[in-house]
Amino acid sequence: MDLFRKISETVSKGVSTATEKAQQTVEITRLNSQISSKRKEIEKLYGDIGAAVFNGYLNKDLSLAEPKVIPACEQIAAIRHEIDTLEDRIMMIRNEKECVCGKKVPFDTRFCPSCGHRFPEPSAQAERNAANPEPDQTADADTTDITGNMQEPEPAAASDWSDVGRALPVYRMEEEPFPGERAQDIADACPACGTTVEAGARYCPSCGTPVSS
Repeated sequence: MDLFRKISETVSKGVSTATEKAQQTVEITRLNSQISSKRKEIEKLYGDIGAAVFNGYLNKDLSLAEPKVIPACEQIAAIRHEIDTLEDRIMMIRNEKECVCGKKVPFDTRFCPSCGHRFPEPSAQAERNAANPEPDQTADADTTDITGNMQEPEPAAASDWSDVGRALPVYRMEEEPFPGERAQDIADACPACGTTVEAGARYCPSCGTPVSS
């Protein structure tokens, strides 16, 4: 029974992860669509600015364009800020951040593997929150009866053979790299701290030590 329970839990975990990734993909697609729409608005405003300047040129007085050019420029600045906010949201969903060199890296990276830039350390309060998360009061309530005695949680119901048989083909264990990934996709460990460094990286993402590509 324990084996069946472990198989069921493993399958459920895989399905849950796939569902989360699908939801993230849908959200990122929606945000990218909004970004594309806002960029089209900017292109239209560029055209309005050009037309206003050209009309001022024809009338030999470019100051005539100012009442249209300045509001359009202000709209462009506001839309660019909205685009930056949407792009930040996409990186947050992907758990990424952008280096000063333009390379996107995992959020917990301390040094850019491309240029060696050191990212600011998280605030002390954020570190304390991560080290000491608030207790889940809901979970405590569920495991305590009205007399104050702790109750053992009920074991999860094991899936029957039909459920396991349907679910297993769509789940793939990924503890080991795909064939061919070992040699070319993973470089040697950092000589200073031992962190695994991706192929092509020039700096260790953990300590910033220069590494051979």
